[in-house]
Amino acid sequence: MPSLPNPPPTPATAPLQFESFFLGGFEGTACRNRHRHWIDQVSATEHDRQADDDYRRLREVGLCATREAIRWPLVDRHGRHDFSSVRPFFEACRRHRIEVIWDLFHYGYPEDLDPFSDEFIRRFADYCHAAARIVRSNVDGSCYFTPVNEPSFLAWAAGEAGRFPPYCQGRGQELKIALVRAALAGIDAIRAAVPDARIVNVDPLCHVVPPAGADPNDRGTEDFNHRAVFEAWDMIAGRIRPELGGSPAHLDAIGVNYYWTNQWEIGTEEQALPLDDPRRLPLVLLLQRAWKRYGAEMLLTETAHVGDARPA
Repeated sequence: MPSLPNPPPTPATAPLQFESFFLGGFEGTACRNRHRHWIDQVSATEHDRQADDDYRRLREVGLCATREAIRWPLVDRHGRHDFSSVRPFFEACRRHRIEVIWDLFHYGYPEDLDPFSDEFIRRFADYCHAAARIVRSNVDGSCYFTPVNEPSFLAWAAGEAGRFPPYCQGRGQELKIALVRAALAGIDAIRAAVPDARIVNVDPLCHVVPPAGADPNDRGTEDFNHRAVFEAWDMIAGRIRPELGGSPAHLDAIGVNYYWTNQWEIGTEEQALPLDDPRRLPLVLLLQRAWKRYGAEMLLTETAHVGDARPA
């Protein structure tokens, strides 16, 4: 990979504008779970085998854009890159004229890497550069990338709860900083290959409440809601920890992931607030909170529910 410019090129000023207001999305998790079992949701859902039909169905229901994963552990074998696993998706998106936000790191990484190491940052940047080049050569029109999906959730799941590699506890903050370093290096590498690439930095938008009957202005909940939940975006934007090299150009667009589980009583992360709990905030207020903080373009990049609760 060539030496990277510093600071990175300024992204295009044209607004994000897809052919359809609503976007599709395909689950892209590819990593080992807490039991050390390999899970690959792209394969499990047969999306890799059904890519053409899946993209055709997107177009049939009026969805003209989607998020799609490039699975880093499959592509990067000890620093050598093999993008053959991505080719069915390139062919399908061209055939059915679907714009794609390419998700480059969805929890899983090559097993020979330590995410706390400098080598991890270097290998990720090399991979991002290679991925951006091959996307540019296979995709018509604008190129969109998410370098690190949900760094805040991954920092908790892999650095505090021990659910994903490297199965740590008590190192969540350290891992979050490492993931932001990787994201920033990846963005620079992407733009070295595709100067006008758009970056969609995706993280969960969450809200916590104090226990029933407690002070509604509890310091812990206030700190989480107004600092911690935005910390990764703040670092990428250069608002905090400027030594990492973040900037508004790195932040670019914000991708918000929001599920029914994204609101809970502080200290009970595994128990979502019931949908009829009056302490829940409407999603629109959470989105406004994020937009007022950054003034950046925003997308709702993931949301879903199950069973009878799906329509609401």
